[in-house]
Amino acid sequence: MRYFAAILAWTVFLLIVPNDAVYADVDDSTDLFFTFGTDVMTDTSPYPYHQSVSAWYETFLKVALQRKAWPVDAYADEADFAPIFDHLVAAYPDVPVADIGDDEWASLFLPKGNELVERADALRSSGASQEAITYYMRAANVYRLAYFPWVHEATSRSRAKLAAWELDKAAFQAALDLMGLFQSFKADIPLATLGGRDSNQPAIPLRVFRAKGQRRAQPVVVIITGLDHYHTYMLEQITALTSYGYAAIVVPMPGTADSPITGRDPQAEQKYWNSIVDWIHSHNRLFRAHCVSFWGISTGSYWAVRASRVEQHRLRTVVSQGTASHYTFTRTWLEAAEALAYPASLQRALSQAFGYSDQEEFKDEAEKYSLLRQGLLDQPSAPLLAVNGERDTIFPIDDQRILAEHGPGAQLRWFPHMGHNGEPLSSAWLMDYWKQLSTC
Repeated sequence: MRYFAAILAWTVFLLIVPNDAVYADVDDSTDLFFTFGTDVMTDTSPYPYHQSVSAWYETFLKVALQRKAWPVDAYADEADFAPIFDHLVAAYPDVPVADIGDDEWASLFLPKGNELVERADALRSSGASQEAITYYMRAANVYRLAYFPWVHEATSRSRAKLAAWELDKAAFQAALDLMGLFQSFKADIPLATLGGRDSNQPAIPLRVFRAKGQRRAQPVVVIITGLDHYHTYMLEQITALTSYGYAAIVVPMPGTADSPITGRDPQAEQKYWNSIVDWIHSHNRLFRAHCVSFWGISTGSYWAVRASRVEQHRLRTVVSQGTASHYTFTRTWLEAAEALAYPASLQRALSQAFGYSDQEEFKDEAEKYSLLRQGLLDQPSAPLLAVNGERDTIFPIDDQRILAEHGPGAQLRWFPHMGHNGEPLSSAWLMDYWKQLSTC
């Protein structure tokens, strides 16, 4: 009887105390940490590329170019970047990449990108389509590095990075047109599509891709892109998904690319995601409304978890890859991460995406963006799969652990010895996952 009374009293306590306080206290008292607060968080030895632009090129970008891995893709060519970094090293000896001004950085990439586009244009005019595709995509890679690690049309102050973003979009689209693999279009949908709206309402840009010749309504995967990679980096995912019978829709997370709002805008919490699903439901000739899934990649993972709650009844499944959810949004993590795996200033790029020009202000307020402290993780959810590498030090793996501990829980797929997003091993696993799920 006493045991029952104690349980009843604790239940009443949970009902009375504000949700955010209870959730934060319950999780913050845990002693099970994989990354956050451990020696992993203070070991900076694996990341020498923070020391200088020369170290950045030799120990980070060259490795990525050889592996054809983030932040470049399979079309990237080391020969395009070597002369750019010769100039950067000469101009900024011993200067860390994070300390180089945005315009100063981006402006050195633009001439090479433009040169590659001119070559691609000439090849296209002569009928050498495959070679032209290669050159357009090489140019897109150069432009992408020019605005790395962040650009946002509505709030970015760097003209050179904004120019690089526009040129990246143009080069990527030129390559897509020549490939002829997809029926694709861009839809600009007003926030709260089915609600009241006026002509001044900001529009969410959706890039829609369907396999060439596809005429039936299809299941949908909505890809939420991350902090530093947008639809122009998604060719591999788009190609795979459309080959499995999906329509792929790519949307930028708030505060990046051509999203109309930042992460601190109240509309980012629910209306942004409601509007996307509303629009899909209103186009039943293209999409199967009962077969809509979301896939958030890297920082897009944060927004995917949010969508799993605010669209719990209309989403078939949600994948959160490389999750940021709670511990990421602490001053402790944001300051430690400056010397960990992310090859730029994570706190600066993340603060900009959330609409802050002052990093200190963002760090002061970061905890309010924790999905745990908001009480969101304890709400009902669509089925949620969280994928990451156990050695991620861009976002702590603990941000996925708590997804399994709260609310309806989550399925976790962790890849030992892998870093952020679980790459490269997670790619094949995720493609197989989407392939198996394609019958709907």
